[in-house]
Amino acid sequence: MAEFIVTESVGAAGEAGELRVIDGLRTALRKRSSVCFWKYPLNTRQQHLHEPDVLLLDPEWGIVIIEVKNIPMTQLAGIQGYSWRLHQPYFGRSEINPYEQARRQAQAVIERIRDHPHLNTVPVRALVALPRITRDEWERGGSTFLFSDTPILCGDELTPVAFERKVERTPTIRRGQPLDDETFRQLLSAFGTGGSLPVPPVEVPPVTAPAPLRKIDILAQAALQRREFDLQQELIAKTIPPGAQRIRGIAGSGKTVLLAQKAANMHLRHPDWDIALVFFCRALYEQMQAQVDHWLRAHSNGAVTYLDARHKIRILHAWGSKDQPGFYRTVAQHAGLEPMNVADVKAANGGRSASPTAGVLLSARDLLRAAEEQQLDLEIFDAVLIDEGQDLVDERLDLKYDERQAFYWLAYRSLRPVEGEVVLLGEPELAPRAARRIIWAYDEAQSLDTLAVPKARELFGDELAQLLTGGTQYRGGIKKNEVMKRCYRTPGPILVAAHALGMGLLRPGGMVAGLTRREGWQDIGYDVEGELLSGRTVTIRRSAENSPNIVPRLYSGPLLTCQDYATRRGELSALAQNVQHALEVDGLSLDRQLVICLGQYSERAMQVTYDALRTAGLDVYVAGNLRGNTPPATDWREQNRNGFRLPGHVTVTNVVRAKGNEADLVHIVGLDEVGHQEGLVSLRNQLFVALSRSRGWVSLSGTQTPAAFRDEVQAVLSAGEQITFTMSQPRRNLNDELEGAALPA
Repeated sequence: MAEFIVTESVGAAGEAGELRVIDGLRTALRKRSSVCFWKYPLNTRQQHLHEPDVLLLDPEWGIVIIEVKNIPMTQLAGIQGYSWRLHQPYFGRSEINPYEQARRQAQAVIERIRDHPHLNTVPVRALVALPRITRDEWERGGSTFLFSDTPILCGDELTPVAFERKVERTPTIRRGQPLDDETFRQLLSAFGTGGSLPVPPVEVPPVTAPAPLRKIDILAQAALQRREFDLQQELIAKTIPPGAQRIRGIAGSGKTVLLAQKAANMHLRHPDWDIALVFFCRALYEQMQAQVDHWLRAHSNGAVTYLDARHKIRILHAWGSKDQPGFYRTVAQHAGLEPMNVADVKAANGGRSASPTAGVLLSARDLLRAAEEQQLDLEIFDAVLIDEGQDLVDERLDLKYDERQAFYWLAYRSLRPVEGEVVLLGEPELAPRAARRIIWAYDEAQSLDTLAVPKARELFGDELAQLLTGGTQYRGGIKKNEVMKRCYRTPGPILVAAHALGMGLLRPGGMVAGLTRREGWQDIGYDVEGELLSGRTVTIRRSAENSPNIVPRLYSGPLLTCQDYATRRGELSALAQNVQHALEVDGLSLDRQLVICLGQYSERAMQVTYDALRTAGLDVYVAGNLRGNTPPATDWREQNRNGFRLPGHVTVTNVVRAKGNEADLVHIVGLDEVGHQEGLVSLRNQLFVALSRSRGWVSLSGTQTPAAFRDEVQAVLSAGEQITFTMSQPRRNLNDELEGAALPA
């Protein structure tokens, strides 16, 4: 069955005919394995933007470009060669050349794939679709006009037999042959996210003597793996919804990459838009900027960079500071208000220090109150994309604004209304000003501050809850809700362990957090056996399809190990030895390794961990410092809040700064900090986040970890990618809570 990707549909002039062709192709291609894009952006090396109305990828036909002209036969005044004269102007032009337009787009496609040598035998065709003209009308016109050889697809030829005949009789612009399965997969990859991802080189240090396969050798092999075409990633990254959209994704599913690509695509298609890409953890600044820059270059053939676009794509930390304005600070200054600082937030919090999340929410709440009192205009952006959305909510009533989550409501209020008609928003009188492009991605299992899984009405209030719950998709098929179940980053056995320990699936006292519905487990990539009823035995297993990281298939040893020590000194001494061994024996440079300190007092843990590693002669970078080989900095002049990694140094961090980052080998210390308070959801979440940072291996350690928790950990490690547990009512329910929403399967 063919798959369709509608990149944007806002009811603009010309869309009716294109959608008519798309709808016809859904029938014509229903038995084929085609992928069909509507308005795929193609940029040439000459900096010319071509946007085919329809780009069809097919294993037999190769590439087919379809240019749609929604004109009736009566509008044609004459045709000579490829030039068409019209009685009335078509988008301001009295003479058009649709086949030449399609041919130029086909040449842009050929240019795009010329760097893929395996695709040089893929055939390319171009034709013109006239959905308002039948074949009989066109043939009758031949007695009046001097028709050229333009390949024409008429409105009554959008049937399986007629369309197949038309394509096969269309001359090729580039000759080729039908594709075998491997070549078709490569073709899809070339037009997909996976085929354009930046892949950092794996530098393999030489071995002086014959040795077993090292971890760096495994990574080098894994880097050669081509990322397969992922339809859902394309549906998220390349579509621009005309309103709200929620992306719920498992850790490591690529949410950050897709949001960055989405922002880049928005800018290239709408360079006049003001776009905000917002995130919670400051350590993600460099990663976000690099991702946006990559996708701008990739989709413009190097013509546009982030440096060129940064006045229109604002990459913003949720809060911000004087030296680096964030989202809240930008909106406050736009409204003419003085942004709150740390002291102001402390005062607003009753004289108590606030967590980073609480600080952002307090600031947003007070800004909204001031805007209401002074009738201030907050509209500054055309689209707001939020990453790490789970860290920008809290169940505390005093942090909310009018019973809404303050940050989300501020983001909504900062947006200009979407122009044009927006389908499926509910009451007609609400739609014209209600639709705004707020797009957020989250994984509630990674929240460190709150147990809340907000419902739609809690984000936007009762009146606008329908932004998400009123229908499942917009015109053309762009979904309001996407659920990402495939984890590309973390190997399957480690991800299963992260979920099992984070939720307490094998905890003697019952689950701490978890999912109580079968579809909830399926949404994050698990197969489920058994009834999800208290006291019943349930088995969950993760398939290779949803965990495509191939390290487990290449490496014969354990990916996740756990050791307990009598003293903290012994634990940290072993940590230093493990880091050194990974460097010298496994070939993993220090900057491929990451040390995460668990616990509620992680700053002290980072200090003693730094001391132990430096005593062993290792180069160490503490996340957030200005320089390497310096202890955790308390002086702001020695800090770089955006810093997370330094070449040639092993990073030491806490869980908060680790969020959104990753490493090939993750060393997690302080397991006992979780074990002593293993019933706390927040500490279990810390462990989940730490484990899910790994791209390959995890070394887990603790000091005098309580025996019951130690046994639980060992039971999880022994289970592999299948966990059998006794169902119980979790303290924190992670079920999706969009009231009345029919979410995609």
